[in-house]
Amino acid sequence: MDHFKILKRAFSITLDYRALWVFGILLALTTAGSGGGSNGGGGDGGGFNGPSTGGWPDISPQVISALIIAGIALLLVVLVLAVVGAVVRYVSETSLIRMVDQHEGAGEKLGVRQGFRLGWSRPALRIFLMDLLLGVSVTVVFLLLLLISATPLLVWLTDSVPARVLGTVLTAGLAMLVIFAGIAVSIVLSLLLQFFRRAVVLENLGVMAGMRRGLQLVRQRLGDVIVMGLILFGLGLAWVIVTIPLVIVLLIAAVVLGGLPALLVGMIVSLFTEGPTPWIVAAIVGAPIFFLVIGAPLLFLNGLTETFQSSAWTLTYRELLALESARPASSAGNDSQPEPPAEA
Repeated sequence: MDHFKILKRAFSITLDYRALWVFGILLALTTAGSGGGSNGGGGDGGGFNGPSTGGWPDISPQVISALIIAGIALLLVVLVLAVVGAVVRYVSETSLIRMVDQHEGAGEKLGVRQGFRLGWSRPALRIFLMDLLLGVSVTVVFLLLLLISATPLLVWLTDSVPARVLGTVLTAGLAMLVIFAGIAVSIVLSLLLQFFRRAVVLENLGVMAGMRRGLQLVRQRLGDVIVMGLILFGLGLAWVIVTIPLVIVLLIAAVVLGGLPALLVGMIVSLFTEGPTPWIVAAIVGAPIFFLVIGAPLLFLNGLTETFQSSAWTLTYRELLALESARPASSAGNDSQPEPPAEA
């Protein structure tokens, strides 16, 4: 397998096939968006020291009901966003795989609408079910192993101090072993999933059949698969290092472009009101500009990265199929060459 030829072709497809960018950006948005709102509530009331009443404040039943309704509504919104994000993710991933495959096979370039039609298919649902099955299975096994590794702590039910120390040390060692094993399994599984998904999408297989088929192809060319995985990992690491200066520049630009209007609006509002209101208004004005300036370019670059990686793995899968189809013919030719001499 010519790994660098595949990478060059994937890079060429990424640059020339711009309809893929849309699905790459959607894939980058939905795969990285799960951690985007983790620090949104850390700054409310940090420096306010109100008078302490020594007990719970009296809250009317109407306020409690409103809070419950708001909590339920927020939960429903989160669930709807999660469902929409999952649909967009798997449709985009399927579209990338099938569009690159058709482009490489027939030379045709599809539009965004046609790409969505390719992605909105049963294979997208199957790879979702595959990820769900593997994710739940690995999580359950990992938690069970962690629970088993904690069994030496049962010696704390005894009065022996040496036994307690030994049990604690043994539990810590077993837990570290389980964690390292979990990391190794996640790395291997992330590599195998590239082939599981493409077996489902490109060969129209079911969940279990796609996993068996992908594993079969990987076992046939394990060395080539590992090399490709290492190359893509190295390229991804190099890309992160290269983009660090860009992130710094974007951060400075976001602070300037978002901070100056926020400061100006906050100063104007402070002429008419006091308290936290000017700061709140300034944050409302500056925060969208800040996240737009720093988020839009990074999202675009991450979308190109997702497009390149998906194209590289799809081309790798096609190459494995070509090598597999060529192997029986070559082996049959080799078997037919050494004919035994005819006996007199």
